[in-house]
Amino acid sequence: MIRSRLAGFDRNLEEAARDLGANEWRVFRFVTLPLIAPAVAAGALLAFTLSIDDFVITFFTSGPGAITLPVYIYSSVKRGIRPDVNALSTLIVVATVVTLLLSYWLSTRQSDLGPNEWSRGAERMARTERELL
Repeated sequence: MIRSRLAGFDRNLEEAARDLGANEWRVFRFVTLPLIAPAVAAGALLAFTLSIDDFVITFFTSGPGAITLPVYIYSSVKRGIRPDVNALSTLIVVATVVTLLLSYWLSTRQSDLGPNEWSRGAERMARTERELL
């Protein structure tokens, strides 16, 4: 969802913000994030809906002797969260973040114009333009 929103994103807005003196964090916070916020919210709601669906399916289809991870976490929340559930949740979040960062790194590495090469390409174009003048 976010990738499709970024596909139609006008990069000139970010460049204009940088030209006006904004650093990368301010450009992201005040230009990029407000424009992609609807896609981020839609992705979060979709992920939440799918995770609830996974829990419901697991809860009703697991056998009497089987305790799956979603059912275990749900029953722990009902009884009171123990430290091992907190540790397990932390590991799940860390694994998700590492997977996302690895995916991002691989996608930028394989693309023709990664974030750093895009700026280098712009510098080459400006240099060529100056040489032509």
